[in-house]
Amino acid sequence: MYMIGIDVGTTGLKAILTSPEGKIVADATESYPLYTPQTNWFEQNPEDWWQAAVTSINKILDNSDVKSEEIAGVGLSGQYHGAVLIDKNSHVIRPCIMWNDQRTEKQSNDIVQSVGKEKLMKIASTSGAPYFTACKLLWVRDNEPDNYERVFKLLLPKDYIRLRLTGEYATEVTDASGTLFLDINKRKWSSEMARLLDVDASILPNLYESQEVTGKISKIAAEQTGLKSGTPVAGGGGDQACAAVGNGIVEEGLVSYSIGTSGVIYAATKHSKTEQLGRLNIFCHAVPGQWCLLACVNSAAGSLQWFVDNFAESEKLEAANKKMSVFEILEQNASKIPPGSDRLFFLPYLAGERHPHTDPYAKGVFFGLHSGHGKTHAVRAILEGVAFSFRDCLEVIEEKGLAIREIRATGGGAKSRLWLQIQVNTSDQPIVTMRSDQGGAAFGAAILASVGTGVYGDLKEACEQLVMPGEVLKPDPEMADKYNGYFNFYRSLYPLLKERYRALAEL
Repeated sequence: MYMIGIDVGTTGLKAILTSPEGKIVADATESYPLYTPQTNWFEQNPEDWWQAAVTSINKILDNSDVKSEEIAGVGLSGQYHGAVLIDKNSHVIRPCIMWNDQRTEKQSNDIVQSVGKEKLMKIASTSGAPYFTACKLLWVRDNEPDNYERVFKLLLPKDYIRLRLTGEYATEVTDASGTLFLDINKRKWSSEMARLLDVDASILPNLYESQEVTGKISKIAAEQTGLKSGTPVAGGGGDQACAAVGNGIVEEGLVSYSIGTSGVIYAATKHSKTEQLGRLNIFCHAVPGQWCLLACVNSAAGSLQWFVDNFAESEKLEAANKKMSVFEILEQNASKIPPGSDRLFFLPYLAGERHPHTDPYAKGVFFGLHSGHGKTHAVRAILEGVAFSFRDCLEVIEEKGLAIREIRATGGGAKSRLWLQIQVNTSDQPIVTMRSDQGGAAFGAAILASVGTGVYGDLKEACEQLVMPGEVLKPDPEMADKYNGYFNFYRSLYPLLKERYRALAEL
């Protein structure tokens, strides 16, 4: 049977149609705007997501020979942490406050003071941070009381699509993990947390495991999308949980490296753990009875994109003349620079940093710059700096006692052979590439739907049949040894600059 996977991303919604063999037979992506009403405020209109979903679903049905009755299920994925506020008539109250919005530092501090770090760690497995959904809800209570009074349900972005598809108010454990309202160990809503924050627990939607069926396509949604009324819709997951499933990260010891605009390390584990220092997140995994150790690097490929946008005009012209990507030109040039970039180091904190340093004040740094360095040194230093940041996070995961069996790489950065080899050598771990037509959050959502509808008995069986790892890249012992020394120096820089970052913000 065919499955549909839908991912509500930050810049657009992607829908895919997968065959019984796991091949993507049709896909469509629709973009939508991101609103910034004030500096560092980021919002989106949930209606834009829905219109993108309707258009994308219609396109994949039109562009394939698959009939709607051949589609056995739909899975949903989406950006974490967004606050979608719904009134009693199922209408959106205000634009969604996004995952990357930075207005909620006060509410985060208030939560820590009200609940206490120890209890936050016990319930939500975190010491708190401004990006969690609860902070956004409390911001609305503090600043828009009329809107807050109208709140009937609190949803996550993908769950608004579920509401429009099925009429059900529901979410699942992976997305709920990023709200602060979930008891991570029990995989249930925490009435205690709601009480401590003086929030009516009835606004929290019904909670499911990620593979469970949460509702069925309604007649109204069927008319708009072309799907068959009654088609099951699975719980799905937050985008990183679904991307991990799409890469087959469903057993303890398997780890994914996702090198996109931001970078994510996602490690599956059978044990719920704690991290007192906030150096990573511990969330529920999409696999029942499993959790994940999740680390995010805010500016991964985003650091390279920043360089291209500001300093690569000649490389853009060369790429156009050669009919190549500008990134291919940069990679070719950077491959001629020796490891260590002639002792030029780059700290990739262009948007603050999330892990292992939860520090919104952190800033990007080139350290060691001298007159012998050129643009190509800077490019290589960026590639290495991001790789060092990944290793910084990986060492925290290993410190938690997780024995890493295999790392799988995905995302745009994984398409760069040079960058991937740098990742291999800096981590001193083999890295497995994924088949180019698989992976991604929408693919993982489709796999979850295949389990929820009974096509497969569990996620392990589904991934063994549908996920196809590719090439294995192994570290070069000599290069790994060199990078080990460079990494130790890189890691010494942030502690020296930490207080200066805050002082800079106050200057």
